[in-house]
Amino acid sequence: MRLLKQVAIGLITFSIILLFFSFLLPSKISVSKSVLVHAPKDSVMAALLRIDDWKNWNPILQDSSASYSILSPQQVEWVSANGISNSIQLEQFAADSIMAIIKSDNKQVFSSGFSVVQHQQDALLTKVEWWINEDIKWYPWEKFYGLFSESFRETYMDNNLQLFKYYIENKQR
Repeated sequence: MRLLKQVAIGLITFSIILLFFSFLLPSKISVSKSVLVHAPKDSVMAALLRIDDWKNWNPILQDSSASYSILSPQQVEWVSANGISNSIQLEQFAADSIMAIIKSDNKQVFSSGFSVVQHQQDALLTKVEWWINEDIKWYPWEKFYGLFSESFRETYMDNNLQLFKYYIENKQR
């Protein structure tokens, strides 16, 4: 009985320490990755603004178990294998910026977007920056999830930007 009481006190103490530690973690995840593409800025913007082009470089639109409905060149909806409805809507809110609104079960999951900047000396060199911002709830498990999901997102974004670069550069030939 005494051992059980010590284990319980230890678990409670450990849980309280984790709770207080989680309050020190950020409540927002911000990830940004970029790539240089050998293509004119207009071609890059056109490819990013056409959601049906995304299937050529973004694995999220390549899932064979999902049924996709392209509602417009800037909007796609699909139902995943587990029955969750998802959507991406693109909006150009500046000459060199695109905002992507990503929803799952009709709730905005996170905000994302692209910035496209043409190189000053080379008109055929364009920098594409992809950013994602996500608000994290105050729950300790959500905060710890944020620590790990940031590195997964960086890898995902980096891989997809390389696929995008390959797609655009081969499309230009």
